[in-house]
This record gives sequence, C-alpha cells and structure tokens, in this order.
Amino acid sequence: MRKRGSAVSGNRIPNGDFALGRPGEIPAGWSLRCARRSLAPVFKLSAKDKRQALLAAGSGSDDCVGWLSAPVTVRGGRTYRLRARFTISPGLDPQRSLLFAFYAADINFNNGIFRFGRRPRGAVEGEGRFRVPGKGAVSGDVRICFRLSARGKAWIEEVALEECAPIAPRLVRAACVQGVGALDDWRRVLDAAGRSRADLVLLPETMNGAEQESLRGPSARLMARKAAQFHMYVAGGIYCYDRKTNRLHNRALLFDRLGKRAGSYDKNHPFTPELLNDGVTPGTEVPVFKADFGTVGIMTCYDSWFPDVAELLALKGAELVLFPNVGYYRSLMPARAADNCVWLVTSSINEACGIWDTAGRKVTDPDADPSCYANHPPAFRAVRSRRVGKVRVLMATLDLSQTPSPHNWGGPMLSAPGGRRNRREQKRLLYDEIREEVERWWDRE
Repeated sequence: MRKRGSAVSGNRIPNGDFALGRPGEIPAGWSLRCARRSLAPVFKLSAKDKRQALLAAGSGSDDCVGWLSAPVTVRGGRTYRLRARFTISPGLDPQRSLLFAFYAADINFNNGIFRFGRRPRGAVEGEGRFRVPGKGAVSGDVRICFRLSARGKAWIEEVALEECAPIAPRLVRAACVQGVGALDDWRRVLDAAGRSRADLVLLPETMNGAEQESLRGPSARLMARKAAQFHMYVAGGIYCYDRKTNRLHNRALLFDRLGKRAGSYDKNHPFTPELLNDGVTPGTEVPVFKADFGTVGIMTCYDSWFPDVAELLALKGAELVLFPNVGYYRSLMPARAADNCVWLVTSSINEACGIWDTAGRKVTDPDADPSCYANHPPAFRAVRSRRVGKVRVLMATLDLSQTPSPHNWGGPMLSAPGGRRNRREQKRLLYDEIREEVERWWDRE
C-alpha cells in the first residue's frame, strides 16, 4: 500500500495531497512566502470530508496576499500537467483569489493553471499543461497563492505536477481577402483557396453589396456549396432580411466542412448610417462556434472601435476571431489580438487583409513593432499572398495550440495577461461603473 504523502501517478510535488503534517500547521515540505507579513493569508492543515486538506483563507483584509511554496525537480524539454482539486466557500471566486503556478528561476520560466471547472458536490478542478524549456534536471517550485479576499476559504485536497504527452499542434490553414467582388468573383476566390487546401476562408462584410438576402439567398448558397465541395469552413457577411420579424441585420455567416451553417453573428455596433439610413437593427448576442480546429468568434467592421465584443468573445473561449469589414483601422488589430490572446483574421473590401497572432504580430511583417517582446518563435508559417482576378488573397498556416504573449518574461505568470481571468490583479471590476457612465446621458456639473 502506498504511503500517504508520497508521489501519486508520477506527482513531482512532495506531499501534494497534504497528508503529512499536523492540523493547524503548514503542511510538511511547504513554506510560507509573503511580501508583507501583516497581509499574509491563512494557510494550515484542516479536516475536510474525513481527510486532511490544506485550508487557504483570508485573514480579515481584502488586501491579503501570500503563497505556499514547495520545491520540485522536472526535466527540460518535457511536457507537464499542473492540476489542482479543491472546494470553496460561498462567494469565493477562485479565478480572483487562487493561483497555482510553477516557477523555475534558473531558466526564467513560469506557467500555471488558468482555467477551472465545476465538478459534482461543489468540487472545483483546474489544469494547465506546458513544456519546460532547456535540458536535463530543472529545479523549481510550485506555488499556491491566495489573495484579495478577507473571509473566503478554499480547502485544497491535492496539487499535482505530472509529466504528460507533448501538446499536439492544432494547425489551420486560413485565407482572407481584400477587394470589391461580385458573387462570381467570390466563387473564383473560394475555388482557388479550396484548391490550395484552405481549412478556413473569410470573405468580407456585405460580400454581395447592398443586396438584401435571406439565409437561403445566393451568398449563403455559394458559401455552403463551396464549403462542402472543398471540405473547408467558409464565412462572409451579408445584409440579411428576416420577413417574419421585418428586421434587417448586418449578419456574418459561418459554414462548416459539410456546407451546413455552423453559426451566425449579427453586428452589435452598426455604423451610424447603417442604423439611420439603412434600417439595420443591432445584434444583441456574441456567440462562439466550435470548429474541428478550435473555437471561433466573429466581430464585424465598426465593432472593432469598441473593446467589448472582442473581450467577450475571448472570455467565452474564442481562440480565433474572424473580422469581416468594409474598411478598418489596421493599428487597432494588434491591440484587439494581444489584449485578448486571440488570433485575428481580417477580410476587407477597401483595406488590406491581414492575420495577427496572439502577440499582436502581423504574419506578413512580424518584426514591425520593436516594442513587442514575444520571445517566442512564430506560431505561423507558409504565408502566401496572391491575386485571384481583382481580389487579393492572403493565406497562412496557424498553430492554435500556441498563444505567444506580446510581453513574455519567461511565461504567462509574468507576461501580458492576454484575456486570462486570473491575471487581473485588481480589487474590483470596473464594468458596472463603465455601464453607469455609458448610460448616463447628462453631463456632470
């Protein structure tokens, strides 16, 4: 029988199940770290569901912050999974108040758990996978941080660091376009992209001009037919008129590899002339769609002048955001991509098409901004640009398994937050106050 506190399934963390140590004390093999002792949270062993667990709790101040640390040794060049299982008191937000991380100072590397999921009976589980750089033995430490909660509690049952299979690439060959085209032009573009083995093709906003169509109109039929013919995803924007509701929407459609409609998005921020002169009704939902290569979101043209659509898409899990438009301000694209840690694929009628990685680097000129310190090799390749008739087509192969940061100081724990919920080091969210200010129609005295 295994001695409690020893390694489980290759767990590199000594006493990762907190079986060793006396109740009321810090678990054996762990040590407390805190920049200001007066703000230290509570860490101690406590009984939970007939077993011993680590209690991490606030000490009465919302300013509390500190962590427990345990030394570990890993091997450079291998992939590891850091996971944690715990329960929480009512009202505690684990994304805000709990942080599980791995640090290795000698190789300047850090990573951790950035996503949590609910489990039966109130349990919470989180997991993060990462490849450790370098070679040979690497010394580091695992940290459990508790912060910014006066009275919240978490009973941590286990923290494990285990070697796992390498993270597999998730490649998608994406194509975007620039130019004015009729449906026959878009047919030729889709044929060319399909013959080039594209996985995803984005056509621009209002691809059929001002023509008002239905979901079964000529634009939708063309996209569906070509998606099925070449076994690729196809997206594009139309003015979609709904006879049942007598509403006109600026709608982007996404078709899957079988030619079936995988989703649609109604522009949340119509351009003012669209609303006043054309009668376009704003959309009210911001959906994401599951593709076989990852999770996709859409924002359209004027949406890009506001940060809310891109941020909400990222928080809902979008990895790649499609951006069809008539025209746009290209300098906004690095911010929308880097702020939210998303790939951005842009097709336009009047401006150049483009693809940006999660560090905000344009794939056709990744070194253009010297203030970008991704410190990461490009996660894209095979960048090609060509003309199909009067339309410019840009294609690139993207690896969605890689999400470089624009400021990478050894890993995501010390880098730009990039849409991560638990990298918001703030005491309160500002959205309610922003909403109040947006809805206030009078000027302050």
